[in-house]
Amino acid sequence: MRRKRFTGSQETVPKELLDHARRSLETDKLKKATKCVVCGAETSPTSTESLCWVCRRLKISAWREIEQQLPAQE
Repeated sequence: MRRKRFTGSQETVPKELLDHARRSLETDKLKKATKCVVCGAETSPTSTESLCWVCRRLKISAWREIEQQLPAQE
């Protein structure tokens, strides 16, 4: 069984919509150009404190370790 060949007249998405999506992706990349304050890598989109995903994850795991150690000391 063979697939039909794609011709230019059978576009499923209009060209204007594709161009608009490409332009919006380019502006998103420009907005995310901030760097991590710890290591200088690209920041995570979910981070509000200018950390990359690695440094953010290390910070969260360090908080968890501190919380576990506090009850043992008391």
